Amino acid sequence: MVSRTKRRSTRTIFTDGDPLPVALPYNALVRALILSAVIVAGLSAIVIARQAPMPEALDPPQLSYVTTAHQLGVVGYRDPVGAISPDGTRLAYSEGRFIRVIPIGGGSPVTLAPGEGQIRYLAWKGNDELVAEDRTPAARWWSYRLDDARRRPLWDPKFATALSQITFSADARWAAAIALLDTGPDLLRLDVGGTVVERWRPNGRVSFPAFRTATEIACVIDKRLTSPCGGAALIVAGGREVYGPITFSPDGHTVYFSSPNDRGMVELVAADLATRRTRRLSNFNRDAYAPSVAADGTMVFKVQSYRTHLADIAFEGGATRQLTTFQSETPSYHPTRPLIAFTFGTWRRVIDDAKYPDIAQEIGVVDVTQSSPAATPSEVLEDSDSEDQAMTWSPNGKWIAFHTHKEMSDDVWLRPADGSQPDKRITFLGRGAEVGWPRWSPDGRTILLNGARKSDRASVLYAIGVNQDTGATTSELREIAVQGIAGEMGHAEWMPSSATVIAIAKEGPGRHVIFTVTASGGRATIVHRINTEHDFPGLGVSSHGRFVAFVAPAPDGFYQIFVKAIGASTPPVQLTTDPSHKTQPTFSPDGSRVAFTVWSYTATFWSFKDR
Repeated sequence: MVSRTKRRSTRTIFTDGDPLPVALPYNALVRALILSAVIVAGLSAIVIARQAPMPEALDPPQLSYVTTAHQLGVVGYRDPVGAISPDGTRLAYSEGRFIRVIPIGGGSPVTLAPGEGQIRYLAWKGNDELVAEDRTPAARWWSYRLDDARRRPLWDPKFATALSQITFSADARWAAAIALLDTGPDLLRLDVGGTVVERWRPNGRVSFPAFRTATEIACVIDKRLTSPCGGAALIVAGGREVYGPITFSPDGHTVYFSSPNDRGMVELVAADLATRRTRRLSNFNRDAYAPSVAADGTMVFKVQSYRTHLADIAFEGGATRQLTTFQSETPSYHPTRPLIAFTFGTWRRVIDDAKYPDIAQEIGVVDVTQSSPAATPSEVLEDSDSEDQAMTWSPNGKWIAFHTHKEMSDDVWLRPADGSQPDKRITFLGRGAEVGWPRWSPDGRTILLNGARKSDRASVLYAIGVNQDTGATTSELREIAVQGIAGEMGHAEWMPSSATVIAIAKEGPGRHVIFTVTASGGRATIVHRINTEHDFPGLGVSSHGRFVAFVAPAPDGFYQIFVKAIGASTPPVQLTTDPSHKTQPTFSPDGSRVAFTVWSYTATFWSFKDR
């Protein structure tokens, strides 16, 4: 096919140097001159249009509020997921390990059988069945019938364990999924019974398969839309990057997806697949994404709001004091100076995930004696291209230990507090180990952390010897074996003697326990048990070791800071009372104040019908 540019280069047009045809009547001459002007103007318009394309129009639909999903924590959590039913009458969405189904037009949600972990993906299989991802020893994928109080493994659990991002055609006859294999990802077409009927391997980073028609499966490859998935035809929707999930209009002519804007957020976009023209459908100041569509054209998407800041409170109680006004969390005190270190950054959920491990999380400090909340960090201590968080100073203030994903790790690294030497890695648990927040022992000899055990990926407590004067490791990483506690080990802190640690563990869904154990390992001593859905709350211990601060749900419905006397039978005392969620408490070195993270994490679902 001849390109438009090549055709234009072979056309004849009149210029000032071209002779006009002779013997033309006056009217014909006028018509010829007018035609020449029109042709030149038209060609100029084409050139101008190519040089400066018309700006993409914002074409916002009329939105209807559906519901708000409240996430139940910060660190380790993912967005609440949601999808509209094929008949357009209901929205299914997640809150932690719970799936709720609510009428699109309003009403009370129905809660389905709870999962064991967070529900991070769900899809409708027809109008009366949901499929959700919840990794457990028994299965990864689960089927929920709306008329059944139980849930059941989807297909053969052993086979389905290797699948991700399962989705179904509108008529529920077919399924698509990505099979995660050692040799790379395959895209599968399956029947509704889970039998593979077609398999192929697209080139590139494939994600978010979606049925464009009953038989054609599209997907996102390297932030571009391909339909069929991995095919030669690359649909460049207005030159925009495509972030999934994606969905199609019932006729398959329009695709809906999210795409970055110049404010660092993602916004909802529609692209006509015939003209490839795009329309911007949202104008929120937060991320808007994850569309799903019903057979009647009703669309549902979500707007994410994730907000955190630091605050503290006197140990005797009273009003909380805000310390930062920007996105910040995981506080820790300097041992001798009035400084708090923390993780800060924009946390763009979708963009960060797509560019993982490049995440906008850095480490900074603020002065706690300031008279007003800080608008920016007073100093930035670590700002690699990846996730940096949860640092701790050595007792002498010379070294910093922190969690990072730099250089494709998920480990603890060290750096001198004055930055005089390069950072160095001291643990080698590897990508996906999800190492926790390191803590330096009061005697300066050992760093404590939690992380995934290589043999079974269970979260356990570890200790590693480090010289706080030189930064040299003095012993290998070793597991602290905890007897009497069955569960995933979470954050741990040192008791004053440096011979005992206090930690929190998840014993089961909605059940946590605080305990002490010797640093060499042994039988745990129970301090307190908590019923909570907040999975990664952290804890703090006073410098004299008499009190532990922790997070628990309060009667007001918020996660609040409580204080418990260690080794005493007295009940915990609620320390904070203002109406906001708290997490990650830590005591000041003198024990007079408790700092923590204040957070709000929601996803608001909206519906509309596109034109």
